[in-house]
Formats: sequence, C-alpha cells, structure tokens
Amino acid sequence: MKKPRIYSIDFKREVVRRMAEAETIVALAKELGIPRPLLYRWRDKFQARNRVELERRRGRPPGRRSQIASPAPSAADLRIAELERLLGRKQLEVDFLGRAFEQVRGAASNRISDGGKESIARSKSRSRSKE
Repeated sequence: MKKPRIYSIDFKREVVRRMAEAETIVALAKELGIPRPLLYRWRDKFQARNRVELERRRGRPPGRRSQIASPAPSAADLRIAELERLLGRKQLEVDFLGRAFEQVRGAASNRISDGGKESIARSKSRSRSKE
C-alpha cells in the first residue's frame, strides 16, 4: 500500500496560488501528481483562511473525546467501585459454595441405607507392616 504523502503548509499555499493562475486544474493536478479533489479541498480551506485545517494530517478528525476531559473520580466514587468489586467476588464465592452444597446434598440423598454399620464394607489393609 502506498504511504500517504504529507505536504507542508507552504507547498499547499503555492499550489493554491498556482490554481488561480492555471489554465486547467486537471493539468496542474497531473503535473503535481496530486488528486484534483485534494487541490480543491486545499483551495476551499485556504479561502476560508482556516490554517489549522490546512495543517491537519489525514485521517479521522479529532473528536469530542479528545476535547472533553472526563472529571476525576471522587473518593466516594473510588470507594463505591472498590465495594462493587468486593461484592462481585463474594457473590462468586456464594454461588460456588451453593453449587458445592447441592452436589453434596444430592450425593447424600442417593444413599440407600440409613448409615448403619452394615452399610459400610470393610476395606482390605494395603500395608503389611501393621499385621
């Protein structure tokens, strides 16, 4: 992709002056290798005496976000944000423990016996050193 050229204010001023003297704008645009609509934009902005617009780089014009500074958060706003983060964390813990409790409750209700001695089978000892 071709890198956009950046023209100085003096060059733009000279081009606008030459546009006033040129026989055709098309010939001047071809001679300079600059698109004709760009020449007209420079002329219009120069005639409006808007030097800032002539010096502005290509791309998105500066918007309202860059002009309006957001107010600094107060101590109360910072405290509220901190408490909301803590509340969110605690809510995650409660949800986790609630799901774990439901799983334990579900496992307990699946038992068939009443939990007497005969419901637990003896396991074989794995260690021979205790024998």
